[in-house]
Formats: sequence, C-alpha cells, structure tokens
Amino acid sequence: MNKDRKNSEQQTHSLTLITLLQSLYFSVMFTSANDLISYAAACAFGFMFSFIPIVMMILVILIRFLHAKPEAVTALLNFNTMIANFVNLDTLVQSIHQIKKITNFEIILSITIIWMSRRFFISFVKSMKRIFKKNYRVQKGMTLVLIVAGEASVTILMSILLFIFATFRTIIQLPILNSLVVHYPSLMESFTNMIVTTFPLILMFIAVLLCYKFGSRTNPNIIQCIFPALACIFTFWGFKKIMRLFININRYNYVYGVLSNGVVLLLEVYFFFLIFLFFAQYLFVNQFFEILILSELYTLPSRDDISPKAIFKRIMFIRPDYLLNIKNQVIKIPKGHYIYRLGENSTDSYYLASGTVRLSRPNAISYISNGMFFGEAACMLEEIRNEDAIAETDVQLVKIPEAQFFSILEHNPAVSSKVLSQISSYFSKFYGRNDEYSL
Repeated sequence: MNKDRKNSEQQTHSLTLITLLQSLYFSVMFTSANDLISYAAACAFGFMFSFIPIVMMILVILIRFLHAKPEAVTALLNFNTMIANFVNLDTLVQSIHQIKKITNFEIILSITIIWMSRRFFISFVKSMKRIFKKNYRVQKGMTLVLIVAGEASVTILMSILLFIFATFRTIIQLPILNSLVVHYPSLMESFTNMIVTTFPLILMFIAVLLCYKFGSRTNPNIIQCIFPALACIFTFWGFKKIMRLFININRYNYVYGVLSNGVVLLLEVYFFFLIFLFFAQYLFVNQFFEILILSELYTLPSRDDISPKAIFKRIMFIRPDYLLNIKNQVIKIPKGHYIYRLGENSTDSYYLASGTVRLSRPNAISYISNGMFFGEAACMLEEIRNEDAIAETDVQLVKIPEAQFFSILEHNPAVSSKVLSQISSYFSKFYGRNDEYSL
C-alpha cells in the first residue's frame, strides 16, 4: 500500500483548465479563511519597522566589512527613489564611514537594531504557520532560531549582492569600457537601464523562491516553487505599473508632506505581501492538491441541494481531472463485473467518476451515481465487506487507499463529520436499531 501511494505521488499530471480553476478556487477560499489580508498588513508594518534597521546593517557590512566606497554605495541605493526619499543615505553612509573604533555604545546600538528588525521576521513566520498549519513542522524553541537565521541570511545575502552590483558599476566606468559609452551612448544607456530595472526583480525572485522553498517547512521541490515565485514577482511588477498610473506622488507630497514617501512605500509593501502570501497559499494548495480535492469531492453537496453555492461547487469539482491522471489509482470496470464482494477483506474506498454502481446487501439494494463515494465503511470500521458492489454500467473509479482516506480525515473536519454521520447511519441499518428508537 505504501509503495502504491509513493508511486501515485510520483505520477505526472497534465494541467487542465479545470485543475487550474480548482487550484485558484482553493487558494482564494483559503486566503479568506486564513485571514491573510490581516497577516499581509502585519508583515507590511513589521517590514516598515524593520526597514531602516536592516538598511543600516547592510550599509555597515558593505562599508566596514566589504570595504565598498561610500559614494558607490550611495549611488547604488539612490537608484531606488523610494529609498532615497525615505532615508537620507548620504548622512547615514558618512556616519558609518566615520566610525573608526567600535565602542560599547556601537555594540549596544547594534543589538538594539537587530532586536528592532525582528518584528518583520516574526510576522513572516506567523503568516507561514497560518498557511501551512499542521504541515509546518517546527520544534518548540526553533522559531527564534529561524527568525535570527532568516534575518542574518537576508542581510548578508543582500549585502553581497549589492556589493557585486556596486563592483559592476565601478568596472563599467574603467577607461576601456568608458570609451564604449562615448561611442555607443544609447546602447550603454539601454544596457545600464536594463540592469537597473531587472536587478531588483531578480533579487526579489531569489528571495521569494527561497522563502517558498525553505520558509514553508513542508519540503516542496524547487519546480513547485518556481511558478508561484515568478507569478508573485510579475503580479507585483504589474501592480506597480498600474499604481504609477493612478497615484500622483506630488499630490501625496502636498497632503502628507515628509510622510508621503512612507505612505506610498507602505502601500507597495502591503500589496507585495498580500500577493506573496496568496501565492504561498497557492503553493500549499499545489503541494497538497490531491488531499484537498478528495476532501472536496467527499463533501460535495447532494443533487437535492439546488442552492447557487451547491450547484457551483458541484460544477467546479465533480470532474476531478487531476485524480483521473493518476493512472494506478484509476480503475475501469465493465458492466456487470464486481468491484468487491460480500465478505471480502479489503479496505479501499472509491470515488465514482462516471457510470452507476449497484450496492447489493442481504436486505437492501442501493445505487451510486457519479460524483459519490462508497466503500468507506469497511475502511473506517476495519470489517469485511457487508455488500456486493457491482458495475451497473461501464464505470470509471478512483481508488482511495486506507492511509490516504485517513489522511483526508486528518486534514478536513468536514470529512470527519460526514464519516461519523455515515457510520451512524450504517449502524442504524445493519446492527438492529429500529425506527421506534430513531430520532
């Protein structure tokens, strides 16, 4: 059984429109259920509190440890007008450069800066826990270690990348390359602008990819992380383009004065984290899609429920393309053949994708139509089969092994509730409970 389960997880599946819509539906619903809008706000405010401390730490590493020239660092960071307007980089860089000897005051100040910058990482860890929940495996006492390690990793990585970029800017100003600027000014300007505009996006993509890969704590493979990371960056890039069309920074300067850049920066950061958390939720959905789709199929509303929500859910989920592409779990049974027999010792459950199945018991006959589960009673009660399951027409089934069914129960309380109801009905019918004692 475990071998079959492992093989099924390794099966490739084609991405159909139905599967994509189902994934987006799950992502939107979980984003709302997990209150990720509020968590995005917490991350944004945490980032704002951590922004200046992190910039200061990066500048200290660049100037004092990597020995980057202060003017090169200032010129590099001034490319981002938001940073340049929000922080006086010249004063900050010169202050760091003038420190010749580390005193107790600088040590205390550094510890304070590090403590201040923890707020963002705490919000980030809490939001990832909210998304991945039981699958977010972190031992007690490890959260603080992860926060400090994340802070240090981000600071050092950003410092090294900025140092490389500053070195690149110094190299292109050499006399040999400078002659190219003189002879081909438009070409060099286009090349420089391309580097300036794409370099921050590349940095953001790397950071988001690493966050999805290691921050989720669910060990997704790198391929699963690339698409959400790319989608996050391009969506944020598109949002910034649209925002620039509608937001007049001069008007904000008039209304908010010196706080205008902080307001716009806060807005951008908030939407970035909203997009980031949405695609983190999409990563969760993509990683555990099989369990989620089975849970949704098991709790599909009956055909008697004609409410708009029930009809929408049936239309959305009754066709499980994803499951039908897992070849070793899909079974086709010709008309008249047995799926299992009375007294058989088996524990698999089944989802009927198409056709009709007849359940023949010693004292009753019932029919299962497409979009319904059957056979789960033997799995839950660990008993032999109490019925014959016969293909009334040609049928297509999705087999759910016992371990997988219990995994569905663990992840979805609604499934557990329906199973308890089914077991109660089962005992009522087959173990002597009569109508005069029924509720």
